[in-house]
Parts: sequence; structure tokens; C-alpha cells
Amino acid sequence: MVNRCCRLAILFASLISLSTLSGCSAPVEPEEVANIRIDGNVVYFAGPLNKPSLDRMRDIFDHENSPRILDINSASGDPMAAMQMGYLLQRQQITLRIQERCEGLCANYLFTAAAVREIYPDAKITWSGGALNQSVILQWESYILPGIRDFVTRYSDQYLRREARFFERIDVDQNITVHGFNPRLGCADYDKFYYSWPDLMSMGIGETRFVEHSYRTAFKYAKDEACRVDLSNPKLLLSR
Repeated sequence: MVNRCCRLAILFASLISLSTLSGCSAPVEPEEVANIRIDGNVVYFAGPLNKPSLDRMRDIFDHENSPRILDINSASGDPMAAMQMGYLLQRQQITLRIQERCEGLCANYLFTAAAVREIYPDAKITWSGGALNQSVILQWESYILPGIRDFVTRYSDQYLRREARFFERIDVDQNITVHGFNPRLGCADYDKFYYSWPDLMSMGIGETRFVEHSYRTAFKYAKDEACRVDLSNPKLLLSR
């Protein structure tokens, strides 16, 4: 478990780093590109969801007769690039196969947008927040230097608008990214959270295949390091 204040501190550090980089003239090292390979009708992807990886995915999928399955193993990256990759999966009706990890941004924007999901027994699928909970940092504006405050405000507003449009277009409940932070649901002190299959369906998650197991035993490998959000009592969602 990780304290929510620690999460905010980490977020601040990353945003300050972005602001510093955007204002300096020194050369910036290129972003890491995911390990991507093609085997027949399957693209195997392991690594961050960032701009270089997105460009490579577009080269592969954005044409006729492209592979139809993306085997994903990812837990990090850039949210704007991850959303664009989600749109790509939806537009090309790509099946997302998860044998290892689809956490954080992958769960937010690829798991939700894929045409079909194939989930294997060892798959870890967890959420850890998105634009909705990131807006909390705006409450800390008075503690930030003015230049950083302006940057944080612009970044958060842009992220929130784009994420809202994303979930509207894929017809999935945007709150899937943040239900775990609702103190009434018992997961507020955890860094990661996950859902049961019925709860995922209730938020708009579509066709999903559970390979070599059933939905009743799915996501069991997440419980050692994440909290399961229980949405069976809607009254608990009335107050955040």
C-alpha cells in the first residue's frame, strides 16, 4: 500500500521534471521504445506506451491486412500517447491479449478501448488513477512556484478534457480510473486497484474472453499487490 500523499509527491516530481525539460535548451535523451515484434497475426509489445511506441504501432496497424491481435505487457508511459493507441485499437478493431501485465495507462486506455480482450490466468490488470484524480493537485497550487503552477494547471486541464472525450467516444465510464480512491469503497490507501468481471461490465467493458480459466477466477494475481473495488452497492458511490 502506498499513501495517497506519496502518490501526489511522485506526480509533482514528474510534472516539475517535464516543466524543466520543456524550458531548457540542453538536448534531451530520446524516449525508450517498447520491444515490439510481429509473429504472424500477433504483435508482441513490451514496454512503455509513449510517442515512439505509438508511431511504431501506427506503422503496423493503420493499414489494411495488418495483424489483428496485440499481445501487451505494459505498466507505464505517457497518457496522451496511450489514449491515441487506444483510439487505434478501437478504430482497427484490434483484439488485446493480456498474458502478463496491463496496468496503469494500459488498463485506462488500451484495456477499455480494445474491440475484444483475451485474458490469460496470470494476467495482472490494475488501475492507479487518471486525469480525474490528477486534478486534485490543483488544490496545492498555493504551495507551488508560480511558473510551475501555471504549467501544472495547463497540463491537468488538457489531460482532463482529452480523457473525458476519450471515454465518451469508447462509451466506458471514466470513473473506472478512480473508483479505487473513493474512501467508501475500501481501497483509498492502496496504490493499485482492480475490479471483478461483473463490475467491469457495469462500466461498459465489452467482449472479453477468459482463456484457460473463467471470469470467476480472473484477476487473482492482482490481489497480492492491489485492492479489489466492490461496486455491488451503488449507494456507496453517491459521495466521494
